Amino acid sequence: MKTKIFYSVIAVMIFALAISCGNKYGGTWIAKIDSDKITDNELNAYYYAQMKSIYNLPKEEIDKLAQDPAQLERNPLLNKSNFLEQMIQQRLVYKKAIDDGILKNEELNTLLDISKEGLVVQYYIREKFKNDITIAPQEVEQIYNQQRARFKGVPVDQAEMYIKQQLFQQKLNMKIKELVDTLRDEKKIEKNMELLRKELNTQAQSQEPQQAPQQPQQTPQQQAK
Repeated sequence: MKTKIFYSVIAVMIFALAISCGNKYGGTWIAKIDSDKITDNELNAYYYAQMKSIYNLPKEEIDKLAQDPAQLERNPLLNKSNFLEQMIQQRLVYKKAIDDGILKNEELNTLLDISKEGLVVQYYIREKFKNDITIAPQEVEQIYNQQRARFKGVPVDQAEMYIKQQLFQQKLNMKIKELVDTLRDEKKIEKNMELLRKELNTQAQSQEPQQAPQQPQQTPQQQAK
């Protein structure tokens, strides 16, 4: 099983860069783009926020992963030097986008609102349930034995980490469903079905093929010419 983790720019970094390019973290500069400084505190804030969102692990465990060559191969951004380079590339394009007036774009600002809402939900769920979900060694062992053929050639520690992440996500999904069901029971939810049907009809009609305009029929006299 060679499951590669591909990372370019995830929502945490996008939103953090979008709302602020001035440094608010303090610390000593570790990279500069002209006069814009990226500090060690900023690097660590971005780094651990992103890695926690990926692995659901505390800082100490993330530091352990960063020393594992197999994990570094799967996710090169575990290496802080690589992560810093990613920040620099991101910041370069971000500054160019600002100079070109991109923040005046209405669609972009809508996407920022969506990203902010999603991040708040993601962070809230992670913090709310992080101490409520446990993975017993017996659970990991059972799945490993059941799927031994799937993990053929994979180091045991990597297989166990993969299984733990899968089990954690399954249990987290159950917690999320329970939370949403509870909130729905507590709140009064209404949908304007008439307006919703109009929206759906408009969307469907936009997909209908356009008929070519019919040519006017020619008279016998016109055909004879």
